Amino acid sequence: MGNEGASCHSHERGNPERGRFTQNHHWISAFAEMTAFGHGLVAVAVFLMTLLGYASLGFCAPTEGELALRGIHGFAEGVGFSARREALKNAQQVAMRLILETKVASGDLRPFRRMIRKADLYVTRIVELHLDTHGGQTQVEVDAYVDIGALEQDLATLALPRLAESPTLSCLIAIEVDGMTEVKSPGIAEEALVMGLTNLGLSPSPHTALAKIFKSADFHKAALGDVSAAAAYARETLADVVLIGVVAITRTIPVEEGAVTRTRATLNLKVLRGHDGDLIDAFSSSAAITGLDAASCQEEVLRDVTAKVLGDVAVASVLSVLGMQKQDQVLITLLNPGDRARLSAFTFVLEQERQIDSIEVSFFSERLARVRLGYAGNMAYLVDLIREREYEGWPLEIQNVVGREMNLVLVPTE
Repeated sequence: MGNEGASCHSHERGNPERGRFTQNHHWISAFAEMTAFGHGLVAVAVFLMTLLGYASLGFCAPTEGELALRGIHGFAEGVGFSARREALKNAQQVAMRLILETKVASGDLRPFRRMIRKADLYVTRIVELHLDTHGGQTQVEVDAYVDIGALEQDLATLALPRLAESPTLSCLIAIEVDGMTEVKSPGIAEEALVMGLTNLGLSPSPHTALAKIFKSADFHKAALGDVSAAAAYARETLADVVLIGVVAITRTIPVEEGAVTRTRATLNLKVLRGHDGDLIDAFSSSAAITGLDAASCQEEVLRDVTAKVLGDVAVASVLSVLGMQKQDQVLITLLNPGDRARLSAFTFVLEQERQIDSIEVSFFSERLARVRLGYAGNMAYLVDLIREREYEGWPLEIQNVVGREMNLVLVPTE
């Protein structure tokens, strides 16, 4: 094996070779100057320390917004500078593919091939750890640093029109003023959130759409409680994603008549997955405004603080749905199961089918249940398997089947 040396070069995005020649020139000049002054062994020691110092610059920790992928290998045919450059390009594409595979549950990366080909748009820098040639082929090993925010935003943009249905979101925003918290029907912040997400192509709804299911105390408990309380609420909403947050408002009351009032709002928002209540992400934003009319200032600052999180929320919501659409799984939402015995009768029918690898009841209440199946077969076959049966005396109706998701309802008999 022809080893061209264990190298360690840090390459910035847009110019992989930036600074490498200049750095080598500085090292050689420094060494020549020290030798010329007759420092002998001291010069060698200082030179080596300087060399190690420059090399260590490549092994820095990822900065904010960067995702580091360690030990990525890239290959290219041929040897020499051009082959090395192609191997580095291949390593960046390998890094991109690894990230996408964790975010696209179906494993089908064909719609995102352009992102893989243009990996250099997202890789902010690479640190070259090793370079090898063997049998007319060049291999590199690198650490790749990726702008994960830009990657996720472009991924969500490409994925949204390809989803079977626009992600559904349920929004619940409480307002805290002077230490008093209330859930309005709905408040300005919640209305702004719903409108903004609708304009981005999602399907949000205010918490009042669930007024027939939840009581006022349930909304307060979900908004003001801990993550477990929010998760319990999220699992019963039937939404893909649930947004729960509190906006705290503080005001500086003017002492003199006619002086301006400064109003500041801070939003803390939790983003939860609907089917299991898991916390996906959390965002916060703040805004402030001054004016004579305190009521107008409060309304405007609520809209501002909500607008700042719209993009992040939309990306998190789309990626949550994209990460759930596995081709070897089916998510069943069963409305009105009534009791455990009826749900057990339903799962018993599924257990008899050999093509179903696993059955997991992720949530149960008298109002709804969610069942996840390990099943890679045809959806029409699965529909035929469960319909036209009665479960503990109640017939089953198919509401809709979208992709790998089924919504069913059990109809009580009189």
